[in-house]
Amino acid sequence: MPLFETAINNHRLGTRLDHRELAEFIEGHINRVASGRIRDLHVVYSDEKIILQGRSRTYHAKQLAHQAVLDLTDGHPLLANQIVVS
Repeated sequence: MPLFETAINNHRLGTRLDHRELAEFIEGHINRVASGRIRDLHVVYSDEKIILQGRSRTYHAKQLAHQAVLDLTDGHPLLANQIVVS
C-alpha cells in the first residue's frame, strides 16, 4: 500500500478512499508543489498506473508535478506523465 494511501486512511480513521478520491488528493498535492503552474491538471489513478495530464509552460513545472507524485507514492511503478509543455 502506498505511503500516501496509508496516511490518508489513518487520517480518516480507517475509511478507505476510492480511486477518484485518491486522484483528487494527488491533484491537490501537485497543485501545491507546482504552485498551480499546471493548467487543466487531471490525474487518472488505478491500481496499475497513475497518469498525469495537463498543460505547462515549462519543463520544470512538468518535472515538479512528476516528482511530487513520486514522493507521494514512494515511486509508483507505472507513472505516465502526459503533461504537454507549450
